[in-house]
Amino acid sequence: MVLPLHNTGDKTMDVFTTIVPFAGVFSLGVMFAVLGAVKLRLVEILQVDDAQYGRLISTLMFASMIAVLIIGPLQDAVGYMPIGIVGFLAGGVCLLVLASAKTYTVALVACAALGVGAMCVNTIGNTLGPAILFDGQNPALAQNLLNVFFGLGGFLTPIFIGKFADKLGYQKTVSMIGALIIVFIVFVLLADFPQAEGEFELTASMGLLATGAVLFGGLSLFCYIGLEVSMAGFVSTYLKGQELSDEEANKGLAGFWIALIAGRLIAAFLLWITALNVVYHAPIIPLLGVAAVVVIYMMVVAETPKAGVVGVVLTGLVLGPIFPTVVGVTFLKAAAMESGTAGSVFGWIFAIGLLGGTLVPMLIGKLSAEGSIRQSMKAAVVVAVVFVIFSTILWLGVPIADPEVMEDVVAMQLNR
Repeated sequence: MVLPLHNTGDKTMDVFTTIVPFAGVFSLGVMFAVLGAVKLRLVEILQVDDAQYGRLISTLMFASMIAVLIIGPLQDAVGYMPIGIVGFLAGGVCLLVLASAKTYTVALVACAALGVGAMCVNTIGNTLGPAILFDGQNPALAQNLLNVFFGLGGFLTPIFIGKFADKLGYQKTVSMIGALIIVFIVFVLLADFPQAEGEFELTASMGLLATGAVLFGGLSLFCYIGLEVSMAGFVSTYLKGQELSDEEANKGLAGFWIALIAGRLIAAFLLWITALNVVYHAPIIPLLGVAAVVVIYMMVVAETPKAGVVGVVLTGLVLGPIFPTVVGVTFLKAAAMESGTAGSVFGWIFAIGLLGGTLVPMLIGKLSAEGSIRQSMKAAVVVAVVFVIFSTILWLGVPIADPEVMEDVVAMQLNR
């Protein structure tokens, strides 16, 4: 597969530039997965209960939600290199701190700072990749290809920690992961990035919220990220409720992640071999949403462990292409690349998505505590239906913006 880049005249620099967005989304997967992967050991080290540990996860998500709103427009102003350096350095150092943390306060601060690092690598990965891959002409294809590596980061982190923590010790194992993240800075330093053309003004980007692309792209991600986080957090509990053992339930969760990765790989391959730029004119996202309604409902009505596992795997397969495709379509609808607002656009839609990732799992957890985990999945079906509505509006009701109009939106805010 050939990945055309911007033409700098230096092929070596092009290679490093290509590596950076993949390293960014991979690192994001690692950072988001690490708290789940180290939970049992870190709870014992810190001597905390599940409620306190849950606050560590909430701190990471809340810090990420705030940070991405600042980092997006900041990247539009200062460029990719400073954001990349801060992201990989902060992420790696925070993992080193988390590896050696002996008190809850230290772990809490590390999680907050990890959110900043995560959103730096997230923003650079999801904005640089669509700008340089495939000549910047197919952001949905680029997003699907990139986010395969997010899934790999999330999938491989618990496997690595589970395999080496007993042999090398918890601290050394997590420290090795932190050191790997820091090493990615080398690629940032050697890359040849496109030049930033904006200026930093956080309030200026608020005007983007009034545009249909950002509003409905964000609301679509509110539903999607809420679903993905909920499935990642409750699938093992759901499968245990289907009378599977802990080991079998964890294998089912691994199956969900593998299916998620496979879904993105399949979507990327199909978009590539067909040159399917019609993705922006076809109801691909709403159709995936309809499929999500069906397969999640399969989980609700499953009466046997086998049916439950099939529902989980199919849910991962269907959900896989949704996030990268929504981001790609939103970028096109908002003319984000052409208007130099990609960082700001991504910041807003991802922040709205993270809000969904905070609220939807809380709802499902509450319903599960009051009834059963399988019945609580009915809430996920409702969220999937709402996703179909928002994504249909994004596809059908939002026209492709004029780049000059998007520039004017930001300029009007700057001149206020």
